[in-house]
Amino acid sequence: MATMTSSCTLLDWFESKPDTSESVKTVVEKPSDWTYFHQWQVKNSHSALKSLVPHEDMTLTGQCLFSADLMALLESKPEGLLVPVIRVARDLTLSPDLENSVRIYQVLRSQFLLAGAGDSLTFYQTLLSSIEHTCPVNMTRKIDSCQFKKWLSYAGLGGESTVYDEARLRRWYKSHSYIKYMIISSGELFNSDALLSARYSANSRIITRQPLFVREKSIRPYLGKVRFDWVIPGNGGQKPFISLGSCTLSWKELEKLRRTNGPDWLDTTSLAEVNQILLPYFIELMSKATKAMSGQPN
Repeated sequence: MATMTSSCTLLDWFESKPDTSESVKTVVEKPSDWTYFHQWQVKNSHSALKSLVPHEDMTLTGQCLFSADLMALLESKPEGLLVPVIRVARDLTLSPDLENSVRIYQVLRSQFLLAGAGDSLTFYQTLLSSIEHTCPVNMTRKIDSCQFKKWLSYAGLGGESTVYDEARLRRWYKSHSYIKYMIISSGELFNSDALLSARYSANSRIITRQPLFVREKSIRPYLGKVRFDWVIPGNGGQKPFISLGSCTLSWKELEKLRRTNGPDWLDTTSLAEVNQILLPYFIELMSKATKAMSGQPN
């Protein structure tokens, strides 16, 4: 087991002494990037995947990289929001994993000031409702405004295609202006069309009906390892969620086999199962990372 943390500050130093007749300018220390690395081994006791990855031990590699901009923001101790953890079901639909959301929330709040569970759930609901209000093809429920949008599109007055109704998101950000950043399970996943396969809860209807191969193609790039991003809300631009820092956990032996056997070697459902297997270890990684960030011994 090896753990390494680093947090470096760059200062300007001058060999010559300042002229005492002039005022000495104060040098302001600026936060720099923060990195964390941790690798450890656990027993491979997961029978569902042991035939595919026949190693007795799993070598887990975790790393975090927070940009200087993120560190500067966090230094002021702002309030953040943990977006509910996303679970990928066997049919490759997405829903909030509330049990693991609670577990990671309990770990993260030791280092970060986080808004309550109510804010997390209302944001997730707003996120999904904003997807519905873009009126995607094959929606599973009727929204009156979608009939109007279809008419506008037919008349050539439709806007650009996007995953989210950004006006609804902006209203939420404005009413929750005290939230300065979000912790989200893979910012790129939330930027993608894969969210068209999301549900409000594990038992609710899916947003759109799509063939399995479409769901598989959209979700596959985000499976096989666990990643969480620290993003700024309401950034604008082409991507709704821009990462300023991230923590990632991967399985070394699995990654080696994927490189050896090619990108299509493991089926998408098995990759989704890998994410569920790795998530508890990711929470363990975050426990160590938050202690390292605060200067506590692991």
